Amino acid sequence: MPQVRLFAPIALSIALAGCAATESGTPIMPGSINAPPPPMAAPGDSLLTNTVWTWQGTQMSNGDRIVPEAADRYALMFRPGGLVEVRADCNRGSASYLLTGGQMKFGAVALTKMLCPPGSRDTEFLRELGAVTAQGMNGPDLTLTLGGGGMMRFTTTRQ
Repeated sequence: MPQVRLFAPIALSIALAGCAATESGTPIMPGSINAPPPPMAAPGDSLLTNTVWTWQGTQMSNGDRIVPEAADRYALMFRPGGLVEVRADCNRGSASYLLTGGQMKFGAVALTKMLCPPGSRDTEFLRELGAVTAQGMNGPDLTLTLGGGGMMRFTTTRQ
């Protein structure tokens, strides 16, 4: 019985020490929260983020021009951390985006599947977003360059 009294505190200390370490082997600091940091804006996208950019139209490399009837029904809102909210006429959704210097690429857009009215430009808008390779600012306008040639133009009401 005296041996149990001697080894019980040692066994309890070892068990508690094992529970106090995280998977990476580092101890949990008092008062800390083991959570990832909040998303940060990538360098260079601070002019894009938290602003609604409405599509004004696309100038294709063959000279064709695509213009939406209601520009406010086609919009992008870039969020810090590489997420962009998308409005394509009657559908809404989001996608990832990667901005490296002036180069830009959109991931697949997860979108609602509402049937938009005749005359909608949602199909062209989404196809063009998938072809974006670069971005730039031209005065108050955001221009997205398409890989096959052409350019989408967006504007904002932000001052």
